[in-house]
Amino acid sequence: MRAALAALLAMSCLPGLDEAWQLFDPRPTPPAIAWRASAELRVIAEADDRERPGSLALDREALGLGWLAARGERDELWLHARAARTALRGDARLPSGVDPSGVYHEAAAGATWKRLASGGDVYGLAAAASVLGQPPLFADDGWGGSATAFARLGLGEEGRDGLLLALHYDSERALWRDIPLLPLLAWQGQRGSWSLVLGVPFTMVAWRDEQWRIAAVLGPTPSASVARRLSGPWFLVADGRWARWQGRRDGRPEDEARLQLSQWEWSGGLRWTVAPPILAELLLGAATARRLGEDDDADDARRDGLRWEAAPFAVLRGRVVW
Repeated sequence: MRAALAALLAMSCLPGLDEAWQLFDPRPTPPAIAWRASAELRVIAEADDRERPGSLALDREALGLGWLAARGERDELWLHARAARTALRGDARLPSGVDPSGVYHEAAAGATWKRLASGGDVYGLAAAASVLGQPPLFADDGWGGSATAFARLGLGEEGRDGLLLALHYDSERALWRDIPLLPLLAWQGQRGSWSLVLGVPFTMVAWRDEQWRIAAVLGPTPSASVARRLSGPWFLVADGRWARWQGRRDGRPEDEARLQLSQWEWSGGLRWTVAPPILAELLLGAATARRLGEDDDADDARRDGLRWEAAPFAVLRGRVVW
């Protein structure tokens, strides 16, 4: 079930993956685990604008850290922090003439409390404060925040299945910004090698055995991944997903508050995993159907923005728990 929820929540609008994947898990964190850390390095090669002179490249580094600050008989309190740096390099211009190049920072810190009740029931709260944009990073209009109330109602024998419920607020949400409180309603079940999360706004199906890991997410940010064990902890991985990124440009007009990037990412590579303590991946791929625009609305930013050529990219990422 952990793998199924991770695949769903990685693509959802709930908090970052390092803390979000554990929200609905009805099992207590193993006694030996008190920390989680993750890191990612992403490099996308320079590519031209399809309609006018100029090109851009993208580099991104991200770090995440979680600490189990308190553990009771049924309660857990996690503290978590995330930081990322994204650099756009080049001389391309948006259709408005804006220069999007520069360095964009993201940082967030918060806490997650959850209670493990009987019969597979889980409920809790997560909240975080965040800052997003170009230096000066801590300007008054750079701050934001998120909050999520969540629950899992156990169904069936020993709560093996579950009804997942969540209500999420995020001042920096890239999608559905006109919906202040975004709901999640889904049924989660597992039958042998199959896992299913069926609901709104996301549906996920996954299948796994000793040799294969297959997962697909249907929704506004779809994805699909396949992993085949080569030998021992080594897997061959193929992945496709619709990805989004946003940043705040210093000195932007109020109605153009967000620089929005959207693209398809197709990749393949190697994964090394010793579950659950360590996971590392090296992926190579291509980014296609790329758009970069500046607007509060993600759809308007995509429609009116720069049309970027496809470009190769590389990703190195890892996760460790201890």
